[in-house]
Amino acid sequence: MDIKKALGLRIKELRHKKGLTQEEFADLINVAPRHISRIENGINTPSFETLNRIARNLGVEIKELCNFQHLSDIEFIKEDINNIISTLNQDELIIVYKILNSLFR
Repeated sequence: MDIKKALGLRIKELRHKKGLTQEEFADLINVAPRHISRIENGINTPSFETLNRIARNLGVEIKELCNFQHLSDIEFIKEDINNIISTLNQDELIIVYKILNSLFR
């Protein structure tokens, strides 16, 4: 897995655990919501200053942001997908089904 994508996924995972939206988190660390989106999608790499604010506001040390080996673990991925699906309303679930159906059939 690409390190920028893995870092972004880890930040997203920790942000979700804190129950923060991208907008709320962006306000906390004083960056634009679009920048958070781009970091979480592995497009942008945060500066050391931003990385420090990210870690501090997520309540972790910077080294914990780099703890993303589990993101390639298939059981973690399945559990995360189930967690995401369980939060969807009926309309969202139908959209996800149609997307997955078109991708894998």
